[in-house]
Amino acid sequence: MSAPVELPPVEQLSYGQYKGLACVWCKAKLTTGAVSAGIARGQSGAHILDTEVYACPNCAPKSAPRPRKVRKP
Repeated sequence: MSAPVELPPVEQLSYGQYKGLACVWCKAKLTTGAVSAGIARGQSGAHILDTEVYACPNCAPKSAPRPRKVRKP
């Protein structure tokens, strides 16, 4: 298993990356198959700006959990 990839701080993210609309690493638009990349940390004074960021399937680390397909009963 490889070492975890360090996420960029919130201050370096674009609006799309911060809102989960773009890949945290390559900035590609996310439509389907996005994988949670973790939580980007940051703060502005007393305000915590932490947010969950997502990656496209090509950029997602191999050790990242893949989304499960849910079958309806």
